[in-house]
Amino acid sequence: MPAVPLKLHERAQVPLKIAPRQEQGKGPVGQLRRSEGQIPGVLYGHKQAPCAFKTNAHEFEQILSKGGQNATITVEHEDGKESEGALIREIQYHKVRGHAMHLDLLRIDPSETLKAEVPLVTVGVPEGVRNGGGALQQTLTSIEVESVVSEMPAAIEIDITSLIIGDSLHVSDLLDQEPRITTDPVRTIVNILSPRLSASDEEEGEEGAGEEGEESGSEEELQE
Repeated sequence: MPAVPLKLHERAQVPLKIAPRQEQGKGPVGQLRRSEGQIPGVLYGHKQAPCAFKTNAHEFEQILSKGGQNATITVEHEDGKESEGALIREIQYHKVRGHAMHLDLLRIDPSETLKAEVPLVTVGVPEGVRNGGGALQQTLTSIEVESVVSEMPAAIEIDITSLIIGDSLHVSDLLDQEPRITTDPVRTIVNILSPRLSASDEEEGEEGAGEEGEESGSEEELQE
């Protein structure tokens, strides 16, 4: 199978202003967005006490719309505390409206090493799909990477243009280019599946079935 080109996307630095949150409990916290346009959250990690906060909902959703979920967050405290780095660990969304309802931020030190799930993006139309009539099946959309935080990619992009029918791309196929990947090497990323039967093949199959039915009917008539 041809080598698949791999490209790393750098992680952006995004500021996020937060304010201390006194509201606790489902009711008061649920009112934050409706009455104040705020999203509640928790900042934790590095053996420090968790910090309950709130942040402007509109500004946060703008960050998300620009790929901020895979960025390094510079947390700016409105109460005057020193800014600190963080990663978005989890976002809870409204099941119907789809907007963010709560977020967890994990404190980080740019020099520390950690494992994180990184989006895996495929680009290009495989040869087997474009000219062979095959179908693309992608079974892995993120991949675990162990890296110094300051060098953690925002996404890993792979060009699958050269893949033909029957090709299967596995995590192991990327390790020579990116040895920091820690996902199980045997995991499959994409398969290029064979095309379905052509229309003429299907028609022939139907005709054959009809002929068999007619022969079977004739045998019954002879038996009668």
